[in-house]
Amino acid sequence: MRMRSACLALAAAVLVVFSFLNPEAVSARPENGAAPIPTAAEARARVIALINQPVTHLPRTGDPEMFSPGWFHAGATKPDFATVDIRLTQEFPYQNATYVTSDLNPNEMFLGKELEFNAMTKYFYVDRSLPKKRLSEAEMIEINSLYRIIGEDEARNAYNRMVWTGLGVVLALIALTTLIMWRRWR
Repeated sequence: MRMRSACLALAAAVLVVFSFLNPEAVSARPENGAAPIPTAAEARARVIALINQPVTHLPRTGDPEMFSPGWFHAGATKPDFATVDIRLTQEFPYQNATYVTSDLNPNEMFLGKELEFNAMTKYFYVDRSLPKKRLSEAEMIEINSLYRIIGEDEARNAYNRMVWTGLGVVLALIALTTLIMWRRWR
């Protein structure tokens, strides 16, 4: 009878833990008939496409302003996807020069007014040997909304990891308790 009670307690604990899992689908269609919300993977792919748009390459002539070493310093900060506004971190270090180049691109130059640097998009830079295109206001707003989707997914994953870890601890304690009780009953 005691063993049966222990098994029922285990089953109840498992049901309680599973009730806290959040299986909500990210790509569900909103009820108002709007377009589906992209998944986190789709949001990341769109962010990468927006941030790494091609810039105008020109053959090097004259003496463009040189940026060295490379276009960007090493490393990248992971944005706080839930709160960051990339419009506030957009920088224009190249705008005062008509043409710019880098030691990474000695035979070509780029239009300074077309370029930007943004510490909160650098995390998604694919080719750091090239400068990045200046993003429009609409593109930055789109990236901000895509960042929110990524942030929600990260929060959901962290929550689920926490729940599964808790489930593991609960199951280990129940198994240990059951083993101790079983040895006492023998």
